[in-house]
Amino acid sequence: MGALDLECRLINGLALAHHRLGEYDRAFDCFLQTLRLAQQLGDDPGRFRALNNLASLYTDTGNLQQALDAVREALSIAQTLSPTFRGAAMTHLIAIHTRLGEYEQTLALAQAHLPLILEHCPPRWLGTIQRDVARALLAQGRPEESLAAAQEGLEEAHRRQDQENIGQLTLGVVSALLALGRLGEARPLLDEALVLSRDMGSRPLETEALALMATLCEQEGDHHAALGYTRAHFELERQIHASEVESRSQLLTAQIRLELLQREAEIERLRNVELAQANSKLQQTQQVLLHRATHDPLTGVANRAHFGHSTQQALDSLQGGEYLGLIFIDLDKFKQVNDTLGHHAGDQLLQEVARRLKGVVRASDLVGRIGGDEFTVLLRRVSAVQDARAVAAKLLSVLAEPFRIEGQTVQITASVGCAVAPTDGQDAEALQRHADTAMYRVKHAGGNQVLHFEADMGEPAERRALERDLRGAHERGELRLHYQGRFALGGPRLVGFEALIRWQHPTRGLISPAVFIPMAEESRAILTIGAWVLREACAQAVRWRFAERGLCMSVNVSPMQFEQPTFVADVQSTLRATGLPARQLVLELTESLVMRDLALAQRHIEELRALGVQVAIDDFGTGYSSLSVLQALPFDQLKIDRSFTSHLTTSASQRVTALLSAIIQLAHSLDMTVTVEGVEDDTQRRLLTGLGCDHVQGFLLARPLPEAQAQALLPGEAPAPGPGTPAPN
Repeated sequence: MGALDLECRLINGLALAHHRLGEYDRAFDCFLQTLRLAQQLGDDPGRFRALNNLASLYTDTGNLQQALDAVREALSIAQTLSPTFRGAAMTHLIAIHTRLGEYEQTLALAQAHLPLILEHCPPRWLGTIQRDVARALLAQGRPEESLAAAQEGLEEAHRRQDQENIGQLTLGVVSALLALGRLGEARPLLDEALVLSRDMGSRPLETEALALMATLCEQEGDHHAALGYTRAHFELERQIHASEVESRSQLLTAQIRLELLQREAEIERLRNVELAQANSKLQQTQQVLLHRATHDPLTGVANRAHFGHSTQQALDSLQGGEYLGLIFIDLDKFKQVNDTLGHHAGDQLLQEVARRLKGVVRASDLVGRIGGDEFTVLLRRVSAVQDARAVAAKLLSVLAEPFRIEGQTVQITASVGCAVAPTDGQDAEALQRHADTAMYRVKHAGGNQVLHFEADMGEPAERRALERDLRGAHERGELRLHYQGRFALGGPRLVGFEALIRWQHPTRGLISPAVFIPMAEESRAILTIGAWVLREACAQAVRWRFAERGLCMSVNVSPMQFEQPTFVADVQSTLRATGLPARQLVLELTESLVMRDLALAQRHIEELRALGVQVAIDDFGTGYSSLSVLQALPFDQLKIDRSFTSHLTTSASQRVTALLSAIIQLAHSLDMTVTVEGVEDDTQRRLLTGLGCDHVQGFLLARPLPEAQAQALLPGEAPAPGPGTPAPN
């Protein structure tokens, strides 16, 4: 209808719904659209609603300073509107000051504006203010006045049957009664509030009720019950904290967009072309960062994390009688393309494969790349199991058509497995694993066909055989360490090695860690293997006199190993047994590892740094919440993933260079040393030098080498005997 004013109101309503559902990033997007439309229309009430709701969203996620800024801007608009608008903003402002612990301002604002709110605003707003006044009075040591304010508000909330304010004000009454020592009166009210909080599903309300219940039991002398309530309170707070971490991560990019929107409004007001051009560049950079967080940098399709998240969301929204298909595609003999035409041609082929896959599926479906030459396709709401098979067959057919790569015709085939929810799995991990199992069956049968998962497939026979062999590999002495040098730019000068495990199978030869490490993690053999790697790497560093040479040994840590309660003690014991100074050891953790349990990660990292051990975040840029991780955890080093480096000399170099520059500057501002992986030519090294990168790793300077050949890289060491010994550049 072209009714922009109605559209503005509707989008605001949609934003409120997303907010209530905890979908904070979507709520933010809608509030920003509302604000943009209201500015375009000159709609001051619309601008007020958007800003006031943004303040509420900021408050719920603990971003109180941003909430304060938003509500003050809303209040400035409300001065020209009706008293109801001023009352709404003032109610928010009082709540924020209370959350900030600024109780004098809470009481002053409440006293000054209660007449306005009583006359022009809904009664429940008054209850909200009475709740904050009661808290402020209690915090100032005025329990009698706090009790009176809370009881007055509670009576009114009961009259209106306002459950939310009933719960909050009941806790206010209880807090005051406890402060006055009137335990008998507090007990029934607190029991009622605890039941109400659980009926409402309000975790913040339940958390506060549990804390007060623990205090009440303690004052009554029932310490056993107090301990039980304290534990329940702690567990619920831990869950809420985990949700807040996710919420703040969701809001990170939305906050940037809000700043850009405010800049855009200022540009429009000033009509300044130069500022408009600068803002356009900022927007482009933001779009690149947002896209990077969810998409594969080479092909532009969804990355592993985004694909898994989208799959789970689609599964959660399935209705009865609906199906969802997941297709797993592995290109047959892709390595031959890389070996014969080069990696650049291989990259072009992967890009063309992604383009063809997207051309076959519907706009509502999702194509992802989970690594190497493996792609996945999510089919949302297929009508029957046969539909998924039909689409898989069509994908196989379109990939069989010849590709034109660098002037040459390339023909490939693919191994395709598919699984359908809910029959083949009801969560994203199980569904993808089953599609992967079906694909492996195709791969081992020669490839170039489609197979649907069946329950009796199990794991491929070859994988089961490898798992059996892996169980005794450590005891048989088949595990080896190779060492890849890490170099300071400008020399280059060796600053240390990264220890990389290899499996020398007696019949299959050297087996890649990408093959056997997942098996070791599933069987928990990774604990024994990880302890051996750490001990052997530290002992090697001592033999190579790292302390005298000022070098460091880097060791990768598995998630299961890191999550052991004794992990830090085990590291300390290894250092003591080998005699390696703690400063010469760098432990590398992936972002996905630390995000599994942020509180545990923070505790372990702080304890490791207290020992003197350096901690690095590895493969930076491949996950979803990297910025929140850097903010939360005190890393010493940051290692940028090779996926950035590979594009420094491609058509995407300008964007990648901008991203690398931003990441390096951010890391340096946080006192981190930056290492870039995957450096394979001089052009990449020169570019990284110009960007201020500290250290590099890659085939240009040194491949992963066995002990004897790696020793030749040490300062003052003669090259190891034997043919093919590489020399450092």
